[in-house]
This record gives sequence, structure tokens and C-alpha cells, in this order.
Amino acid sequence: MTFSITHATRYVLLAAALATLGGCATPQQQAQMQAWQQIQAQQQALAQESGKIGAVLASDAQGRVVIGTLVPGAPSDQSGEVHTGDQLLAVAEGDGEPQSVGGKSMLEVRLMVQGEPNTPVSLVLAGQNGGDDRTVTLTRAEITPQQQQALEEVLQAEAQARVEGLAIEDNSGEYLSPYTSDGVTAEWVNKAINAKMGSAAGSAVGAAAGAYAGRKALESVPGGSLIGSFFGGMAGSKAGQNVGRDAAIQASGGWDYIRETSDLSFRSLNDMARWMTTVHGQKSNFQEVLNATLQVYPELQPALASAR
Repeated sequence: MTFSITHATRYVLLAAALATLGGCATPQQQAQMQAWQQIQAQQQALAQESGKIGAVLASDAQGRVVIGTLVPGAPSDQSGEVHTGDQLLAVAEGDGEPQSVGGKSMLEVRLMVQGEPNTPVSLVLAGQNGGDDRTVTLTRAEITPQQQQALEEVLQAEAQARVEGLAIEDNSGEYLSPYTSDGVTAEWVNKAINAKMGSAAGSAVGAAAGAYAGRKALESVPGGSLIGSFFGGMAGSKAGQNVGRDAAIQASGGWDYIRETSDLSFRSLNDMARWMTTVHGQKSNFQEVLNATLQVYPELQPALASAR
């Protein structure tokens, strides 16, 4: 699970980084940068620990660490004793005493759980339905490419389930989908792409799409998703003011044509952004479709940058 920092904290860290580069950092900003560097060091340490238990760690609504999706065939799954929804209370290395995960960041917890392959780790768990705490000892293992692929498929199915119902199954919504119900691009999008409205490399829409692409590429870096969306978003927003939305709509066939060739729609841009990135975000032509869509709906950009 990608480690995240609150948006407010990320902006502060970004400001501290810029101030440090300019040689005018305050003691508080220097402390913030040191904390950020510590997180980066922990990320690097985590990347070197290839022994895993095969379970996604998550935070529930109360901020507690819980077991998320299990990797098919990995140690947690094979044990039959670790279940999605279990609360993780403590972790013990080998024969050592269990160390509470309370007050620790998700990154710190992951560092406690991961380690060298073929080494034991004990988890103190509480079932989501109550009952006594229990200790489960697992042997860490490397996750195979096949297991990783299986996990990604499970996670994708879960993500799609979370966005189910966001798309209205007709064109009555305020915002019209660039994809049809059978998963292909709508004709108005194809028309825009053929008119070169969707191949705007270096243009406003290219920058806007870059905000999303940059955020995805930097998700593994602490604060990286913010930096990608922040700078990409600023560039897209500024340049987007120079793009004629009316011209884009005309190139797409006009509003009547857009509505006629759409069989899905959305109540809000946030719904549209979440649905697009979850259901179609892995497609090879997604950025091209996104480029064309952003020319018609430039206000989609901030929703897209924060889509999860």
C-alpha cells in the first residue's frame, strides 16, 4: 500500500524543500525536510526487504492498522489464520517480544512486518467480529510475479466494485462519459482524436493529462503524487485558459452529437474522474482519450488530480 502524507503536510514539505534549495529555510522547515528525508530512507530500506507476508495493510476509519486484501497463495493466505478486516495490534520479530503498532506510521508498520525471506514474523491480531486476540506466526517469502499479477487483478476488481453505480446508464447526467457501456471510446471522442484535439503534446491538455500521469508515476515516492499533480496541474490550468472550449466541442461534433453518442453519464466531475481512472486508467490509449475529454471538460482536471 502506498504511503501517504496529508495534502497540507505535503505542501509544507514542498515549501520547505524550495526554501532549503534557496538557502533561506527556517529551523522548522529544516526539521520538516529532515523528517521527509527519514521517510525516504525508510522507503529505500523497505524496498530492500523482499520477504513479505502477502497481505495489503490498510487503515480503517478509526486510523487502526487492518489487514486488507490477501495475496493469493502467499504466506498470509496459505496460513488460513489471517483474514481481511483483522486488526493488527503488534508485530514480533522471530522469538522477540511483540512491539505495538500503535502510534506508528503505515511505513513504519510495513518495515516491522517485512524482512528477509524465510524468516519468521509473528502478528498479534484482533478479529473484526471480536473475540480474544491471537498470535499468528508466518514465514516471510518473496512474492512471485504470478502472485503479484493475481493481487493486481483482485485489487482492480475491488476498485471497480467501489465505483459501481457512479456512472448513470444513459446520457441524462450533466457530464457525458468518453467511454460507452461496452468499454470502447465514444464516437465524439474518436472524432476529437481524429481532429487532433487529443494529441496535444506540450499543450494545455497535454499538461493537464500529465498531472495525472505524473502523479501515477510518482506514487511510490513520499509526497511525489502531490508534486506531480501540483506542478502538472498548475501548468495545465494556466495553459488551459488559452484553449478554446467551444472549438473543442465543435471538433467533437457539437453538444448534440456528444450527447447522442454517449450512453453513460455522471452527476459530478468527481464521480467521472474516479470512474475513468479506476475502470479505464490502465488502457494504452487512456491519456489520448483523457486529452480529448479535458478539452471539452477542462474543469475535470482538479477532480482527476485527486482521484483515488
